[in-house]
Amino acid sequence: MNLLKNRFVIIALRWGLAAVFIYAGATKLGSPQNFSDSIATFAILPNGLINLMALALPPFEIIAGLALITGIQRRPAFFGLAALTLIFMLALGAAIVRGIPVDCGCFGSGKPSTAAAWISLGRDIPILAIALLLYLREMPTSSTACA
Repeated sequence: MNLLKNRFVIIALRWGLAAVFIYAGATKLGSPQNFSDSIATFAILPNGLINLMALALPPFEIIAGLALITGIQRRPAFFGLAALTLIFMLALGAAIVRGIPVDCGCFGSGKPSTAAAWISLGRDIPILAIALLLYLREMPTSSTACA
């Protein structure tokens, strides 16, 4: 646990998390139709919301990633990225349970498959853990909190 008190480790985790989301967002911005198609394969959202999500999520990921790098609004960015990852994990889990082969679309498009969904779910566990760990680490202490 002493490793998590090391300033350089925390910065590396923060910037690594930021890089993942900035890259993912930029990849999706380059091909919104492919990302929209990926979202549709989950069969969760109404058709009217699919394109909205495909257009809104990439800028959110990029802005939150930039917040982590710059240090501006880090705590809300950690929370937003943790929430986004958790929601995505739930969507992946629902697709797996329903036997729907999906392509997450996180880093570009690929062939939908159940194996790809499991791999994405496994990849998201450490992403969620890091985002939550850093979010909790940013909590104000009782000596700095307003009464």
